[in-house]
Amino acid sequence: MPVFSLRSEHDAGIGDLLALEEWIDWAAEHGVGFLQLLPVNELGEEDAPSPYSALSSVALEPLYLSLERVPGMVEKLPGYPEDLPPLQLPGGRDRVDYQRVRRYKGRLLREAWGRFKEAPELKGEREEYRAWEEEEGEWLQNDADFRVLCQAFGSAAWWTWPVQDTDAARRFVAGDEQAREQKDYRMWLQWLCAREWSMVRKHADERGVLLMGDVPIGISVASADVFFERYLFDMEWSGGAPAEGNFAEDPFTAKWGQNWGIPLYRWDVMKQDGMAWWKRRLRKLTEIFSMYRIDHVLGFYRIYAFPWMPSRNAEFLPLSADEAAARCGGRRPGFRPRPDDTEDNRRANLMQGDELLASLVQATPGVRVIGEDLGCVPDYVRPDLSRLRIAGFKIPHWECEPTGKIIRGDTYNPCSLATYATHDFPPLSVDWEEWYARVQAGRAAVLDEKLSENELRETLRIARDCGATLCRLGDYAGLTKEESLVAWGPGVKDALYRALMRCRSDYTVMLWTELFDVPVRLNLPGTQGGNNWRPRMTFTAGEAAKMPQSKWIRDIAAEGKRISRLDIK
Repeated sequence: MPVFSLRSEHDAGIGDLLALEEWIDWAAEHGVGFLQLLPVNELGEEDAPSPYSALSSVALEPLYLSLERVPGMVEKLPGYPEDLPPLQLPGGRDRVDYQRVRRYKGRLLREAWGRFKEAPELKGEREEYRAWEEEEGEWLQNDADFRVLCQAFGSAAWWTWPVQDTDAARRFVAGDEQAREQKDYRMWLQWLCAREWSMVRKHADERGVLLMGDVPIGISVASADVFFERYLFDMEWSGGAPAEGNFAEDPFTAKWGQNWGIPLYRWDVMKQDGMAWWKRRLRKLTEIFSMYRIDHVLGFYRIYAFPWMPSRNAEFLPLSADEAAARCGGRRPGFRPRPDDTEDNRRANLMQGDELLASLVQATPGVRVIGEDLGCVPDYVRPDLSRLRIAGFKIPHWECEPTGKIIRGDTYNPCSLATYATHDFPPLSVDWEEWYARVQAGRAAVLDEKLSENELRETLRIARDCGATLCRLGDYAGLTKEESLVAWGPGVKDALYRALMRCRSDYTVMLWTELFDVPVRLNLPGTQGGNNWRPRMTFTAGEAAKMPQSKWIRDIAAEGKRISRLDIK
Protein backbone atom coordinates (compact mmCIF):
# COMPACT_ATOMS: atom_id res chain seq x y z
CA MET A 1 0.00 0.00 0.00
CA PRO A 2 1.76 3.17 -1.19
CA VAL A 3 1.57 6.07 1.25
CA PHE A 4 -0.17 8.26 -1.34
CA SER A 5 -3.04 5.73 -1.55
CA LEU A 6 -3.93 5.88 2.15
CA ARG A 7 -6.83 7.88 3.51
CA SER A 8 -7.65 9.27 6.93
CA GLU A 9 -10.43 11.51 8.18
CA HIS A 10 -8.23 14.60 8.22
CA ASP A 11 -5.76 14.09 5.38
CA ALA A 12 -5.11 16.87 2.90
CA GLY A 13 -5.75 15.09 -0.37
CA ILE A 14 -2.94 12.53 -0.09
CA GLY A 15 -2.06 9.73 2.30
CA ASP A 16 0.06 10.77 5.27
CA LEU A 17 1.97 9.22 8.15
CA LEU A 18 -0.89 9.31 10.65
CA ALA A 19 -2.91 7.33 8.14
CA LEU A 20 -0.02 4.87 7.91
CA GLU A 21 -0.07 4.44 11.69
CA GLU A 22 -3.78 3.63 11.48
CA TRP A 23 -3.00 0.96 8.86
CA ILE A 24 -0.26 -0.44 11.10
CA ASP A 25 -2.94 -0.91 13.78
CA TRP A 26 -5.19 -2.56 11.19
CA ALA A 27 -2.36 -4.90 10.18
CA ALA A 28 -1.62 -5.90 13.77
CA GLU A 29 -5.28 -6.75 14.32
CA HIS A 30 -5.78 -8.70 11.09
CA GLY A 31 -2.86 -11.07 10.84
CA VAL A 32 -0.83 -8.96 8.42
CA GLY A 33 2.86 -9.24 9.25
CA PHE A 34 4.24 -6.43 7.11
CA LEU A 35 3.18 -3.47 4.99
CA GLN A 36 5.06 -2.94 1.74
CA LEU A 37 5.43 0.69 0.65
CA LEU A 38 6.73 2.25 -2.54
CA PRO A 39 9.80 4.56 -2.38
CA VAL A 40 9.20 7.53 -0.07
CA ASN A 41 12.03 9.80 -1.24
CA GLU A 42 11.60 13.38 -2.41
CA LEU A 43 9.45 13.63 -5.54
CA GLY A 44 9.67 15.92 -8.53
CA GLU A 45 7.11 18.62 -9.34
CA GLU A 46 5.23 16.70 -12.06
CA ASP A 47 1.47 16.20 -12.01
CA ALA A 48 1.99 12.48 -11.32
CA PRO A 49 5.61 12.09 -10.17
CA SER A 50 7.12 8.61 -10.19
CA PRO A 51 8.49 7.45 -6.83
CA TYR A 52 11.10 5.55 -8.86
CA SER A 53 12.61 8.76 -10.22
CA ALA A 54 13.25 10.64 -6.99
CA LEU A 55 15.20 13.90 -6.64
CA SER A 56 17.27 12.48 -3.80
CA SER A 57 18.49 9.07 -2.67
CA VAL A 58 18.10 10.11 0.97
CA ALA A 59 15.75 13.09 1.38
CA LEU A 60 12.13 12.18 2.18
CA GLU A 61 8.93 13.48 0.60
CA PRO A 62 7.28 16.24 2.70
CA LEU A 63 3.86 15.70 1.06
CA TYR A 64 3.45 12.66 3.33
CA LEU A 65 3.81 14.71 6.52
CA SER A 66 0.91 14.67 8.94
CA LEU A 67 0.26 18.36 9.47
CA GLU A 68 -1.22 17.74 12.91
CA ARG A 69 2.26 16.77 14.18
CA VAL A 70 4.17 19.77 12.77
CA PRO A 71 5.50 22.11 15.52
CA GLY A 72 4.05 25.55 14.92
CA MET A 73 0.98 24.25 13.09
CA VAL A 74 -1.96 25.85 14.88
CA GLU A 75 -4.62 25.87 12.17
CA LYS A 76 -7.41 23.35 12.59
CA LEU A 77 -7.12 20.84 9.75
CA PRO A 78 -10.38 19.04 8.94
CA GLY A 79 -9.47 18.76 5.24
CA TYR A 80 -9.43 21.78 2.97
CA PRO A 81 -10.16 25.35 4.17
CA GLU A 82 -13.37 27.03 3.12
CA ASP A 83 -11.68 29.16 0.48
CA LEU A 84 -10.53 26.03 -1.38
CA PRO A 85 -13.39 24.03 -2.92
CA PRO A 86 -13.41 20.25 -2.46
CA LEU A 87 -10.97 18.29 -4.58
CA GLN A 88 -12.76 16.78 -7.56
CA LEU A 89 -11.14 14.49 -10.12
CA PRO A 90 -12.53 11.99 -12.65
CA GLY A 91 -14.10 9.23 -10.64
CA GLY A 92 -14.53 11.41 -7.53
CA ARG A 93 -12.03 11.91 -4.73
CA ASP A 94 -10.08 8.73 -5.48
CA ARG A 95 -7.02 10.22 -7.17
CA VAL A 96 -4.19 12.42 -5.86
CA ASP A 97 -4.04 15.92 -7.31
CA TYR A 98 -0.36 16.56 -6.59
CA GLN A 99 -0.35 20.19 -7.66
CA ARG A 100 -3.30 21.05 -5.45
CA VAL A 101 -1.86 19.14 -2.49
CA ARG A 102 1.49 20.93 -2.89
CA ARG A 103 -0.18 24.33 -2.86
CA TYR A 104 -2.32 23.55 0.17
CA LYS A 105 0.20 21.76 2.35
CA GLY A 106 2.99 24.08 1.22
CA ARG A 107 1.06 27.14 2.37
CA LEU A 108 0.37 25.68 5.81
CA LEU A 109 3.93 24.40 6.25
CA ARG A 110 5.30 27.83 5.37
CA GLU A 111 3.07 29.43 7.98
CA ALA A 112 4.17 26.85 10.55
CA TRP A 113 7.83 27.51 9.71
CA GLY A 114 7.32 31.20 10.46
CA ARG A 115 5.89 30.37 13.88
CA PHE A 116 8.53 27.70 14.53
CA LYS A 117 11.36 30.21 14.17
CA GLU A 118 9.88 32.68 16.67
CA ALA A 119 7.56 30.98 19.19
CA PRO A 120 9.14 30.84 22.72
CA GLU A 121 7.33 27.59 23.52
CA LEU A 122 9.13 25.88 20.59
CA LYS A 123 12.65 26.61 21.82
CA GLY A 124 13.25 22.95 22.65
CA GLU A 125 12.15 21.83 19.19
CA ARG A 126 14.41 24.47 17.59
CA GLU A 127 17.39 23.13 19.53
CA GLU A 128 16.47 19.59 18.47
CA TYR A 129 16.30 20.69 14.84
CA ARG A 130 19.69 22.42 14.92
CA ALA A 131 21.34 19.42 16.56
CA TRP A 132 19.85 17.13 13.91
CA GLU A 133 21.05 19.44 11.14
CA GLU A 134 24.61 19.23 12.45
CA GLU A 135 24.47 15.43 12.66
CA GLU A 136 23.17 14.80 9.14
CA GLY A 137 26.05 16.42 7.32
CA GLU A 138 26.69 16.78 3.60
CA TRP A 139 23.67 15.01 2.09
CA LEU A 140 21.30 17.41 3.84
CA GLN A 141 23.23 20.49 2.77
CA ASN A 142 23.39 19.25 -0.82
CA ASP A 143 19.70 18.44 -0.97
CA ALA A 144 18.63 21.81 0.45
CA ASP A 145 21.04 23.71 -1.83
CA PHE A 146 19.71 21.78 -4.81
CA ARG A 147 16.07 22.54 -4.08
CA VAL A 148 16.85 26.22 -3.60
CA LEU A 149 18.70 26.28 -6.93
CA CYS A 150 15.77 24.55 -8.64
CA GLN A 151 13.52 27.35 -7.42
CA ALA A 152 16.01 30.08 -8.29
CA PHE A 153 16.56 28.86 -11.85
CA GLY A 154 13.02 27.62 -12.43
CA SER A 155 13.91 24.02 -13.28
CA ALA A 156 15.16 20.76 -11.84
CA ALA A 157 17.03 20.21 -15.12
CA TRP A 158 20.32 21.35 -13.60
CA TRP A 159 22.22 20.99 -16.89
CA THR A 160 20.32 24.10 -18.09
CA TRP A 161 21.39 26.24 -15.11
CA PRO A 162 23.79 29.17 -15.56
CA VAL A 163 25.81 27.73 -12.65
CA GLN A 164 27.31 24.26 -13.26
CA ASP A 165 30.23 24.18 -10.84
CA THR A 166 29.05 22.69 -7.52
CA ASP A 167 31.23 24.93 -5.34
CA ALA A 168 29.94 27.98 -7.20
CA ALA A 169 26.38 26.71 -6.70
CA ARG A 170 26.93 26.46 -2.94
CA ARG A 171 28.39 29.97 -2.86
CA PHE A 172 25.37 31.26 -4.79
CA VAL A 173 23.03 29.98 -2.07
CA ALA A 174 25.26 31.08 0.81
CA GLY A 175 25.62 34.58 -0.60
CA ASP A 176 21.93 35.42 -0.85
CA GLU A 177 19.87 36.07 2.28
CA GLN A 178 16.59 34.91 0.76
CA ALA A 179 18.25 31.74 -0.58
CA ARG A 180 19.73 30.98 2.86
CA GLU A 181 16.30 31.30 4.46
CA GLN A 182 14.80 29.02 1.82
CA LYS A 183 17.57 26.50 2.44
CA ASP A 184 16.86 26.54 6.16
CA TYR A 185 13.20 25.88 5.43
CA ARG A 186 14.07 22.92 3.17
CA MET A 187 16.26 21.39 5.87
CA TRP A 188 13.51 21.92 8.43
CA LEU A 189 11.11 19.98 6.21
CA GLN A 190 13.58 17.08 6.18
CA TRP A 191 13.81 17.24 9.97
CA LEU A 192 10.03 17.04 10.16
CA CYS A 193 10.06 14.01 7.85
CA ALA A 194 12.75 12.23 9.89
CA ARG A 195 10.88 13.05 13.10
CA GLU A 196 7.51 11.74 11.92
CA TRP A 197 8.95 8.63 10.26
CA SER A 198 10.74 7.85 13.53
CA MET A 199 7.34 7.93 15.27
CA VAL A 200 5.90 5.61 12.64
CA ARG A 201 8.78 3.13 12.97
CA LYS A 202 8.44 3.12 16.76
CA HIS A 203 4.70 2.50 16.46
CA ALA A 204 5.23 -0.34 13.99
CA ASP A 205 7.81 -1.98 16.24
CA GLU A 206 5.48 -1.73 19.22
CA ARG A 207 2.64 -3.35 17.26
CA GLY A 208 4.85 -6.12 15.85
CA VAL A 209 4.33 -5.04 12.23
CA LEU A 210 7.26 -4.81 9.84
CA LEU A 211 7.53 -1.90 7.40
CA MET A 212 9.01 -2.80 4.02
CA GLY A 213 10.74 -0.04 2.08
CA ASP A 214 11.69 0.12 -1.57
CA VAL A 215 15.06 1.00 -3.11
CA PRO A 216 14.86 2.03 -6.77
CA ILE A 217 17.69 0.69 -8.90
CA GLY A 218 18.28 4.20 -10.19
CA ILE A 219 18.07 7.84 -9.28
CA SER A 220 16.71 10.65 -11.42
CA VAL A 221 19.26 12.38 -13.64
CA ALA A 222 17.63 15.59 -12.37
CA SER A 223 18.55 14.82 -8.76
CA ALA A 224 20.70 16.41 -6.10
CA ASP A 225 22.85 13.27 -6.09
CA VAL A 226 23.72 13.49 -9.77
CA PHE A 227 24.33 17.24 -9.66
CA PHE A 228 26.71 17.15 -6.69
CA GLU A 229 28.28 13.72 -7.28
CA ARG A 230 28.44 13.53 -11.08
CA TYR A 231 31.61 11.47 -11.05
CA LEU A 232 29.59 8.47 -9.78
CA PHE A 233 27.21 8.39 -12.76
CA ASP A 234 27.42 7.63 -16.48
CA MET A 235 24.99 10.03 -18.12
CA GLU A 236 25.78 8.87 -21.65
CA TRP A 237 23.30 6.03 -21.14
CA SER A 238 19.73 5.83 -19.85
CA GLY A 239 18.82 2.73 -17.84
CA GLY A 240 15.71 0.69 -18.54
CA ALA A 241 14.49 -2.77 -19.53
CA PRO A 242 14.26 -4.62 -22.85
CA ALA A 243 11.05 -5.13 -24.79
CA GLU A 244 9.22 -8.25 -23.60
CA GLY A 245 5.76 -7.83 -25.11
CA ASN A 246 4.14 -7.50 -21.67
CA PHE A 247 3.12 -3.86 -22.00
CA ALA A 248 1.69 -3.64 -25.48
CA GLU A 249 -0.49 -0.69 -24.41
CA ASP A 250 2.49 1.58 -25.00
CA PRO A 251 3.96 1.38 -28.54
CA PHE A 252 7.48 2.51 -27.60
CA THR A 253 7.69 -0.01 -24.75
CA ALA A 254 6.37 -2.77 -27.00
CA LYS A 255 9.01 -2.04 -29.66
CA TRP A 256 12.08 -0.82 -27.78
CA GLY A 257 11.50 -1.56 -24.08
CA GLN A 258 11.25 0.69 -21.03
CA ASN A 259 13.46 3.79 -21.03
CA TRP A 260 13.51 5.01 -17.43
CA GLY A 261 15.75 8.02 -17.88
CA ILE A 262 18.12 7.05 -15.05
CA PRO A 263 21.89 7.40 -15.46
CA LEU A 264 24.01 4.28 -15.09
CA TYR A 265 26.40 3.84 -12.18
CA ARG A 266 30.16 3.94 -12.55
CA TRP A 267 30.64 0.85 -10.44
CA ASP A 268 34.43 1.01 -10.71
CA VAL A 269 34.40 4.53 -9.22
CA MET A 270 31.87 3.60 -6.53
CA LYS A 271 33.99 0.67 -5.38
CA GLN A 272 36.97 2.95 -4.78
CA ASP A 273 35.36 4.33 -1.59
CA GLY A 274 33.69 1.07 -0.60
CA MET A 275 30.29 1.85 -2.15
CA ALA A 276 29.83 4.79 0.23
CA TRP A 277 26.97 6.33 -1.79
CA TRP A 278 24.95 3.11 -1.74
CA LYS A 279 25.70 2.38 1.91
CA ARG A 280 24.58 5.88 2.93
CA ARG A 281 21.39 5.34 0.97
CA LEU A 282 20.64 2.02 2.68
CA ARG A 283 21.59 3.14 6.17
CA LYS A 284 19.17 6.06 5.95
CA LEU A 285 16.48 3.78 4.55
CA THR A 286 16.83 1.26 7.37
CA GLU A 287 16.33 3.96 9.98
CA ILE A 288 12.71 3.73 8.85
CA PHE A 289 12.30 0.21 7.50
CA SER A 290 13.08 -3.20 8.97
CA MET A 291 13.02 -4.82 5.53
CA TYR A 292 13.41 -3.49 2.00
CA ARG A 293 12.91 -4.46 -1.61
CA ILE A 294 15.58 -3.73 -4.21
CA ASP A 295 13.81 -2.64 -7.36
CA HIS A 296 15.18 -4.32 -10.52
CA VAL A 297 17.92 -6.19 -8.68
CA LEU A 298 18.99 -7.54 -12.09
CA GLY A 299 20.59 -4.13 -12.70
CA PHE A 300 23.41 -5.00 -10.33
CA TYR A 301 24.45 -7.80 -12.68
CA ARG A 302 23.81 -5.96 -15.94
CA ILE A 303 21.26 -3.36 -17.01
CA TYR A 304 19.56 -2.64 -20.31
CA ALA A 305 20.36 0.89 -21.47
CA PHE A 306 19.49 3.34 -24.22
CA PRO A 307 21.86 5.86 -25.85
CA TRP A 308 19.11 8.49 -25.62
CA MET A 309 16.92 9.93 -22.87
CA PRO A 310 13.13 9.35 -22.68
CA SER A 311 12.43 12.87 -23.97
CA ARG A 312 13.58 11.58 -27.38
CA ASN A 313 11.53 8.36 -27.39
CA ALA A 314 9.01 9.69 -29.91
CA GLU A 315 11.87 10.50 -32.28
CA PHE A 316 13.15 6.92 -32.18
CA LEU A 317 9.80 5.11 -32.18
CA PRO A 318 9.46 4.81 -36.00
CA LEU A 319 13.15 4.08 -36.64
CA SER A 320 14.81 0.76 -37.34
CA ALA A 321 17.70 -0.40 -35.14
CA ASP A 322 20.20 0.68 -37.79
CA GLU A 323 18.57 4.09 -38.21
CA ALA A 324 18.59 4.61 -34.44
CA ALA A 325 22.25 3.64 -34.22
CA ALA A 326 23.12 6.13 -36.97
CA ARG A 327 21.69 8.95 -34.83
CA CYS A 328 23.63 7.78 -31.76
CA GLY A 329 27.13 7.49 -33.15
CA GLY A 330 26.77 3.77 -33.71
CA ARG A 331 25.57 3.02 -30.19
CA ARG A 332 22.54 0.74 -29.82
CA PRO A 333 20.24 -0.15 -26.91
CA GLY A 334 21.57 -3.20 -25.10
CA PHE A 335 22.82 -4.65 -21.83
CA ARG A 336 25.67 -2.89 -20.07
CA PRO A 337 28.41 -3.25 -19.05
CA ARG A 338 28.14 -6.40 -21.19
CA PRO A 339 25.44 -8.72 -22.57
CA ASP A 340 25.07 -12.37 -21.56
CA ASP A 341 26.15 -13.55 -25.01
CA THR A 342 29.23 -15.54 -23.99
CA GLU A 343 30.17 -17.72 -21.04
CA ASP A 344 32.92 -15.26 -20.07
CA ASN A 345 30.44 -12.36 -20.08
CA ARG A 346 27.94 -14.32 -18.04
CA ARG A 347 30.62 -15.16 -15.50
CA ALA A 348 31.74 -11.51 -15.34
CA ASN A 349 28.13 -10.29 -14.86
CA LEU A 350 27.57 -12.85 -12.10
CA MET A 351 30.75 -11.83 -10.31
CA GLN A 352 29.83 -8.14 -10.55
CA GLY A 353 26.33 -8.59 -9.14
CA ASP A 354 27.49 -10.93 -6.40
CA GLU A 355 30.24 -8.56 -5.25
CA LEU A 356 28.04 -5.46 -5.28
CA LEU A 357 25.05 -7.03 -3.55
CA ALA A 358 27.14 -8.81 -0.94
CA SER A 359 28.70 -5.51 0.13
CA LEU A 360 25.27 -3.88 0.43
CA VAL A 361 23.68 -6.74 2.40
CA GLN A 362 26.62 -6.61 4.82
CA ALA A 363 26.05 -2.86 5.28
CA THR A 364 22.62 -3.43 6.83
CA PRO A 365 22.95 -6.52 9.06
CA GLY A 366 19.75 -7.99 10.43
CA VAL A 367 17.56 -6.32 7.81
CA ARG A 368 15.45 -8.53 5.53
CA VAL A 369 16.18 -7.95 1.85
CA ILE A 370 13.88 -8.70 -1.11
CA GLY A 371 15.10 -8.58 -4.72
CA GLU A 372 12.66 -7.78 -7.54
CA ASP A 373 14.05 -10.23 -10.10
CA LEU A 374 11.36 -10.05 -12.80
CA GLY A 375 11.91 -9.61 -16.53
CA CYS A 376 14.72 -11.19 -18.57
CA VAL A 377 16.31 -13.16 -15.73
CA PRO A 378 19.62 -14.92 -16.49
CA ASP A 379 19.76 -18.39 -14.97
CA TYR A 380 22.70 -17.44 -12.72
CA VAL A 381 20.80 -14.71 -10.87
CA ARG A 382 18.33 -16.59 -8.68
CA PRO A 383 20.86 -19.08 -7.24
CA ASP A 384 23.12 -16.14 -6.39
CA LEU A 385 20.29 -14.20 -4.72
CA SER A 386 19.40 -17.26 -2.67
CA ARG A 387 23.02 -17.67 -1.57
CA LEU A 388 23.03 -14.02 -0.48
CA ARG A 389 19.71 -14.57 1.37
CA ILE A 390 17.96 -12.05 -0.86
CA ALA A 391 14.39 -13.25 -1.42
CA GLY A 392 13.43 -13.24 -5.12
CA PHE A 393 9.91 -13.04 -6.54
CA LYS A 394 7.52 -15.87 -7.33
CA ILE A 395 4.57 -14.90 -9.51
CA PRO A 396 2.72 -18.23 -9.81
CA HIS A 397 1.44 -17.94 -13.38
CA TRP A 398 4.97 -17.04 -14.51
CA GLU A 399 6.50 -20.04 -12.71
CA CYS A 400 5.61 -22.83 -15.11
CA GLU A 401 6.89 -26.26 -16.10
CA PRO A 402 7.75 -26.91 -19.78
CA THR A 403 4.23 -28.37 -20.15
CA GLY A 404 2.73 -25.01 -19.09
CA LYS A 405 1.52 -26.34 -15.74
CA ILE A 406 2.10 -23.88 -12.88
CA ILE A 407 4.75 -25.10 -10.48
CA ARG A 408 3.28 -26.07 -7.11
CA GLY A 409 3.71 -23.52 -4.34
CA ASP A 410 4.89 -26.16 -1.88
CA THR A 411 8.05 -26.57 -4.00
CA TYR A 412 9.08 -22.90 -3.89
CA ASN A 413 12.39 -21.87 -2.38
CA PRO A 414 11.44 -20.45 1.05
CA CYS A 415 13.82 -17.54 0.36
CA SER A 416 11.25 -15.86 -1.89
CA LEU A 417 8.26 -13.54 -2.00
CA ALA A 418 5.09 -14.81 -3.69
CA THR A 419 2.47 -12.52 -5.22
CA TYR A 420 0.08 -12.50 -8.15
CA ALA A 421 0.78 -8.89 -9.14
CA THR A 422 3.06 -5.94 -8.44
CA HIS A 423 2.32 -2.21 -8.64
CA ASP A 424 3.20 -2.34 -12.37
CA PHE A 425 0.33 -4.72 -13.17
CA PRO A 426 -3.44 -4.72 -12.85
CA PRO A 427 -4.96 -6.59 -9.91
CA LEU A 428 -5.36 -10.29 -10.70
CA SER A 429 -9.14 -9.81 -10.77
CA VAL A 430 -8.80 -7.44 -13.76
CA ASP A 431 -6.63 -9.88 -15.70
CA TRP A 432 -8.98 -12.77 -14.84
CA GLU A 433 -12.00 -10.85 -16.08
CA GLU A 434 -10.21 -10.02 -19.34
CA TRP A 435 -9.20 -13.65 -19.89
CA TYR A 436 -12.74 -14.82 -19.14
CA ALA A 437 -14.21 -12.22 -21.53
CA ARG A 438 -11.98 -13.62 -24.30
CA VAL A 439 -13.25 -17.12 -23.52
CA GLN A 440 -16.82 -15.87 -23.74
CA ALA A 441 -16.01 -14.08 -27.00
CA GLY A 442 -14.74 -17.35 -28.43
CA ARG A 443 -17.95 -19.13 -27.48
CA ALA A 444 -20.02 -16.39 -29.11
CA ALA A 445 -17.84 -16.31 -32.23
CA VAL A 446 -18.79 -19.88 -33.15
CA LEU A 447 -22.36 -18.70 -33.71
CA ASP A 448 -21.42 -15.40 -35.40
CA GLU A 449 -21.96 -15.85 -39.12
CA LYS A 450 -20.60 -12.35 -39.87
CA LEU A 451 -17.02 -13.27 -38.93
CA SER A 452 -14.60 -14.22 -41.65
CA GLU A 453 -12.72 -17.51 -41.40
CA ASN A 454 -9.54 -15.69 -40.36
CA GLU A 455 -11.35 -13.61 -37.73
CA LEU A 456 -12.98 -16.72 -36.31
CA ARG A 457 -9.68 -18.60 -36.22
CA GLU A 458 -7.91 -15.74 -34.41
CA THR A 459 -10.76 -15.24 -31.92
CA LEU A 460 -10.78 -18.95 -31.10
CA ARG A 461 -6.99 -19.04 -30.74
CA ILE A 462 -7.10 -16.19 -28.20
CA ALA A 463 -10.01 -17.83 -26.40
CA ARG A 464 -8.10 -21.12 -26.11
CA ASP A 465 -5.00 -19.36 -24.78
CA CYS A 466 -7.00 -17.40 -22.21
CA GLY A 467 -8.99 -20.46 -21.21
CA ALA A 468 -5.77 -22.39 -20.71
CA THR A 469 -4.45 -19.60 -18.45
CA LEU A 470 -7.62 -19.70 -16.34
CA CYS A 471 -7.38 -23.47 -16.05
CA ARG A 472 -3.71 -23.38 -15.07
CA LEU A 473 -4.39 -20.85 -12.32
CA GLY A 474 -7.46 -22.76 -11.24
CA ASP A 475 -5.46 -25.98 -11.03
CA TYR A 476 -2.85 -24.16 -8.90
CA ALA A 477 -5.68 -23.16 -6.55
CA GLY A 478 -7.28 -26.62 -6.48
CA LEU A 479 -10.22 -25.74 -8.75
CA THR A 480 -11.62 -28.02 -11.43
CA LYS A 481 -11.77 -26.96 -15.07
CA GLU A 482 -15.46 -26.14 -14.72
CA GLU A 483 -14.80 -24.08 -11.57
CA SER A 484 -11.99 -22.20 -13.36
CA LEU A 485 -13.85 -21.19 -16.54
CA VAL A 486 -16.09 -18.72 -14.72
CA ALA A 487 -16.19 -14.99 -14.05
CA TRP A 488 -14.18 -13.59 -11.16
CA GLY A 489 -16.01 -13.84 -7.86
CA PRO A 490 -15.53 -14.50 -4.13
CA GLY A 491 -15.05 -18.23 -4.66
CA VAL A 492 -12.28 -17.81 -7.22
CA LYS A 493 -10.56 -15.11 -5.17
CA ASP A 494 -10.71 -17.20 -2.00
CA ALA A 495 -9.25 -20.29 -3.67
CA LEU A 496 -6.43 -18.42 -5.38
CA TYR A 497 -5.25 -16.49 -2.33
CA ARG A 498 -5.53 -19.44 0.03
CA ALA A 499 -3.25 -21.28 -2.41
CA LEU A 500 -0.84 -18.34 -2.33
CA MET A 501 -0.80 -18.36 1.47
CA ARG A 502 0.00 -22.10 1.50
CA CYS A 503 3.15 -21.75 -0.62
CA ARG A 504 6.61 -22.19 0.94
CA SER A 505 7.71 -18.61 0.28
CA ASP A 506 8.74 -16.74 3.42
CA TYR A 507 6.66 -13.76 2.27
CA THR A 508 3.33 -13.43 0.49
CA VAL A 509 1.91 -10.13 -0.71
CA MET A 510 -1.27 -8.80 -2.25
CA LEU A 511 -1.99 -5.30 -3.53
CA TRP A 512 -4.45 -3.26 -1.49
CA THR A 513 -6.51 -3.04 -4.68
CA GLU A 514 -6.67 -6.85 -4.81
CA LEU A 515 -7.58 -7.22 -1.15
CA PHE A 516 -10.38 -4.66 -1.21
CA ASP A 517 -11.66 -5.46 -4.73
CA VAL A 518 -10.76 -2.12 -6.31
CA PRO A 519 -10.13 -2.75 -10.04
CA VAL A 520 -7.56 0.01 -10.63
CA ARG A 521 -3.92 -0.06 -11.67
CA LEU A 522 -1.26 1.89 -9.79
CA ASN A 523 1.14 2.30 -12.72
CA LEU A 524 1.39 1.54 -16.43
CA PRO A 525 5.11 1.04 -17.21
CA GLY A 526 6.56 3.05 -20.04
CA THR A 527 4.04 5.88 -19.60
CA GLN A 528 3.99 9.10 -17.61
CA GLY A 529 1.18 11.08 -16.01
CA GLY A 530 -2.42 9.97 -16.34
CA ASN A 531 -3.52 7.83 -13.41
CA ASN A 532 -0.02 6.57 -12.62
CA TRP A 533 0.90 6.83 -8.92
CA ARG A 534 -2.42 8.50 -8.06
CA PRO A 535 -5.11 5.96 -7.01
CA ARG A 536 -6.40 6.41 -3.45
CA MET A 537 -8.55 4.38 -1.13
CA THR A 538 -12.07 5.62 -0.64
CA PHE A 539 -12.06 4.33 2.96
CA THR A 540 -9.96 4.75 6.10
CA ALA A 541 -8.25 1.98 8.05
CA GLY A 542 -11.00 2.15 10.64
CA GLU A 543 -13.66 1.69 7.97
CA ALA A 544 -11.65 -1.11 6.37
CA ALA A 545 -11.59 -2.98 9.69
CA LYS A 546 -15.36 -3.36 9.43
CA MET A 547 -15.24 -4.68 5.86
CA PRO A 548 -15.47 -8.45 5.20
CA GLN A 549 -12.13 -8.43 3.35
CA SER A 550 -10.33 -7.66 6.62
CA LYS A 551 -11.78 -10.68 8.41
CA TRP A 552 -11.03 -12.76 5.32
CA ILE A 553 -7.33 -11.87 5.20
CA ARG A 554 -7.00 -12.62 8.90
CA ASP A 555 -8.56 -16.05 8.32
CA ILE A 556 -6.40 -17.01 5.35
CA ALA A 557 -3.23 -15.69 7.05
CA ALA A 558 -3.99 -17.87 10.06
CA GLU A 559 -4.69 -20.90 7.85
CA GLY A 560 -1.40 -20.41 6.01
CA LYS A 561 0.52 -19.85 9.28
CA ARG A 562 2.13 -16.78 7.72
CA ILE A 563 2.76 -14.78 10.90
CA SER A 564 4.58 -17.55 12.77
CA ARG A 565 6.82 -18.03 9.75
CA LEU A 566 7.88 -14.37 9.87
CA ASP A 567 8.83 -14.80 13.55
CA ILE A 568 8.60 -11.02 13.92
CA LYS A 569 8.62 -11.14 17.72
